[in-house]
Amino acid sequence: MTKETEKRSGLASAENEFGANARPSEDVDAWIAQWIARPVKDYRSWDVHTLEVRASLEEGGIAEIRLAVQGTEHCRALELNAADGSVALHDVRGGERREAARGNAPELGKPEPDSGEDGMPELRQAGPNEAEAVDRKLREVAVRVVQEQERMHVYLNGREALAADMPVSNAAEFDRQAGVVERSGSVGFRSGDAASAVFRELRLYDAEGRALYVNRFYDPSTLHFSAGGIDPSGSGLRLSPGETALCENPLPVDSPLFRRAFSLPSPPVGARLRAYALGWYELTLNGKRIGDRVLAPANTPYGERMLFDVYEADELLELLQAGDNVLGAMLGNGYNFNYSRWGWKWKRDKALILQLDLTFADGGMMTIGTDESWTSAPGPLLMQDIYDGETCDARRKPENWDVPEHSAVSGAKTVAAEDWTPVVIAPAPEGALKPNGQPPIRAHRPLDALCAYQPEPGLTVYDFGQNIAGWARIQVRGKSGDEVELLYSELIDERGALDPWTNRNANARDLYILSGQETETYEPAFTYHGFRYVQVRTTANLSRVQAVPVHADVKESGSFRSSDPLLEQIQANIRRSILNNLVSIPTDCCQRDERTPCLMDSAVVEEAAMRNFDMKTYYRKWMHDIAGSDSNPDWSGDRVTLPWHLYRHYGDPDLLREGYPSMKAYLHYLAERWPEHIVTEGFGDWCPPNDDGWENYFGAPELVNTALYAMHAGVAARAAEALGHAEDAVRFRTLAEKSGAAFHRHFHRGEGVYGSGSQTSQLLPLAFGLVPADYVEGAVRRLVAAIEEAGRRLDTGIYGTRYLLDVLADHGRVDLAYEMLTAREYPSFGWQIAQGATTLWEQWSFKGGMHSHDHAMFGGIGASFYTRLAGIEPLEPGYAKIGIRPHAPAGLEWAEAELDTPAGRIFSGWRREEGRLVLKLDIPEGASANVTLPVDTGGLRASAAEPGSLAEASRPASGRSLSEKRTVEIGPGRHEFNFPVGAASTLPLLTKTSGSADYANFANEAGG
Repeated sequence: MTKETEKRSGLASAENEFGANARPSEDVDAWIAQWIARPVKDYRSWDVHTLEVRASLEEGGIAEIRLAVQGTEHCRALELNAADGSVALHDVRGGERREAARGNAPELGKPEPDSGEDGMPELRQAGPNEAEAVDRKLREVAVRVVQEQERMHVYLNGREALAADMPVSNAAEFDRQAGVVERSGSVGFRSGDAASAVFRELRLYDAEGRALYVNRFYDPSTLHFSAGGIDPSGSGLRLSPGETALCENPLPVDSPLFRRAFSLPSPPVGARLRAYALGWYELTLNGKRIGDRVLAPANTPYGERMLFDVYEADELLELLQAGDNVLGAMLGNGYNFNYSRWGWKWKRDKALILQLDLTFADGGMMTIGTDESWTSAPGPLLMQDIYDGETCDARRKPENWDVPEHSAVSGAKTVAAEDWTPVVIAPAPEGALKPNGQPPIRAHRPLDALCAYQPEPGLTVYDFGQNIAGWARIQVRGKSGDEVELLYSELIDERGALDPWTNRNANARDLYILSGQETETYEPAFTYHGFRYVQVRTTANLSRVQAVPVHADVKESGSFRSSDPLLEQIQANIRRSILNNLVSIPTDCCQRDERTPCLMDSAVVEEAAMRNFDMKTYYRKWMHDIAGSDSNPDWSGDRVTLPWHLYRHYGDPDLLREGYPSMKAYLHYLAERWPEHIVTEGFGDWCPPNDDGWENYFGAPELVNTALYAMHAGVAARAAEALGHAEDAVRFRTLAEKSGAAFHRHFHRGEGVYGSGSQTSQLLPLAFGLVPADYVEGAVRRLVAAIEEAGRRLDTGIYGTRYLLDVLADHGRVDLAYEMLTAREYPSFGWQIAQGATTLWEQWSFKGGMHSHDHAMFGGIGASFYTRLAGIEPLEPGYAKIGIRPHAPAGLEWAEAELDTPAGRIFSGWRREEGRLVLKLDIPEGASANVTLPVDTGGLRASAAEPGSLAEASRPASGRSLSEKRTVEIGPGRHEFNFPVGAASTLPLLTKTSGSADYANFANEAGG
């Protein structure tokens, strides 16, 4: 009896509710599905057609690449000899070595200084051991070995350096007796006795071009080799002199198809499908895609929780039919072992769990789940990798593999049973299955190219006008076997050819091989790229190329506009950078070989993101992701600030309650780790303007992290108060006072000068309320002096830039902040835009060792566009009470912002009109606002930290400030204030209102 019929009459019995390989979760419905995988060929019988690897030899060193390894005494060995500049092939049998051929290899000679092949600079991964790697003077060569029947070819940096016959007949009888298949076996490496060697980016392919194995050697926990370790440069398998490393228990990198046919007695009236995979997945039902999610499932700390996706009836019922149906699935590598060691990843083979629950008009139910009745076959994707791209051979796609036989196109070949093998039941992963409430990642409206370049015959480079994260979509016609190569980059050179500098070690290459049918459409399934330009090489007839943006489907919730085109472009660049780095985790970048869950980058940007997009459910998931991170405040402090920002912005106490245990635990960690309250480690003000080099990317780490520690303690105190945890509130308030006092005692140099007196050293204590009242004026004076010393240009990294506009506006220097924000000289946003920037960069400079051209981390200042220039802040959680405190810097004619909040849509906008300043406000029903309207020659200004801001949260409350006594309270509706600019003692006139206003406070101030 099948599982379908078991379930038709009702719920499954208790013993069937949870199979041996299904993991029940308390907050989800029961799973009867099992984890499945396809059978895996033993790596010791690999038939390797092509091996590719980057080998680095120390000067005068020798290294060896081994193929067809059978045990310890049989292999084919390729010797790389940097001592005499030669390459040789050896046949090793029974421990005896026979040289088959030897040739010259000038590629292994002494490297040119600071140069790679063809005179091009070598791309190096910046890191703490970068200098050490360079000092070892490793010479890197790209090695490619091709085994074609009895002949072997060796290529070095693309040049055929050696070819030799390796005939089977020489030892055929010996091989048969030993059980050795001539070309089959594992692979390995050996370094010479006198010098070490490093091997990077190992790739093995079979005769069809299908990837058997790929290892970038990023992670010491997933080496899959018997010896060696990660090179100090951050990537590569490094072998000490005389060391041999053989591949052991490798993980497959294929993209299998899974199929399950089933029959329904009638069309269902209800349907729900739950799916999760170790690996990215795509699902089909009767040949049509289920839903429009991409790059699913979500990235999480997998050992703790795995978030399955739910597809509801509206995505399923129109695809189901009475009679025969077929469920199909395709898996990709996704966040597998080749993903960055700094990210959460799967460290085991791909597996799938899927369950389709159906209900019928007669009340009956049926469940189709993954189990041993499914079958599997190789798919059309020969290679796919998050960084390197995808190779799709349309000729290899089984025809009609995911449709019932009777639905096949007339005359088309239906799926052949012999091409499919039964699946195997896979062990369940450690993490608990939980539903994913995050907005799905989707492909959005495609972009057409603005122009195209032809740097050389046969190459076309398409310019899409802006950086995006995603991929290209093409339409093409041609012969079976024709190829379309797509290369991606953020930059081009002076000829219009791609410049892959910011890709670093990501190959960013998609290859489509045509089936030869009518017009074919292709876009990748299991990779994505960060790019503006796409280079196309093909002999086929390409009819269309589009760029498809891919990001989490967060809705726009705010907009900011102004009279300054440069400010508008900065705002646009901030928004693009945020979106381009929103997949299921907020990434650091979207183009190079990282794309990791970067807590530091996210922490400085979250307030800006919440004001531009609806981030509630997105960040709720992220808040749980990071709950176990124990590091320095500049990294793990997001555990404290994110729940607080979510609570203040969305007004949902459940968000704060969910995040509070992590917040509390982290403060306890900090107190134990740094009992003197001075943090001496961390990244600090990451990537201030610098001359490049790993040590120069750090900005005042001790001061920044100690200031953040004090601020975090204050936020935790406010959170405890909001949740009614009185004892915790007292404890954290005391910690905030102690850490704040420790900061002042350790870093104050006198007269309000902190640390080195740099811009960031002054900004953070002022932003976080760590400067005693008697020293505030001196601290501001030193900040302004530091700015003047830098020629009124930015000298800040990500934390200093985040609070620049806040602090200067709050202390009466909004004009200076605006001048710096809109400067066009290096270093500035304006200078980047003049170089063509459409997104934010990681460094202020154009190129550097730590560089991408699509990093959101400098976008934190975008929050200030809403909170300072437009002046919209929540005085109570969720904007039930609104603060309006706009600032009008000289030189800016108008600015306005709209913001969707739980209280409703808020509008605040001001403009200069014939010597007067007009402020228009729209306050939603059920809310009220306190409007602060001081006036002087510079325009609208406020002089105190906003209630509920980080500054207020981190210091004891003081008496009423001047700005509080200048407040006008207004009710719901539209309001307009009109008053002359430059008359500080003049009472603003409320010329129009459709709501109510309370002038008591303002009148008292005016009368005083």
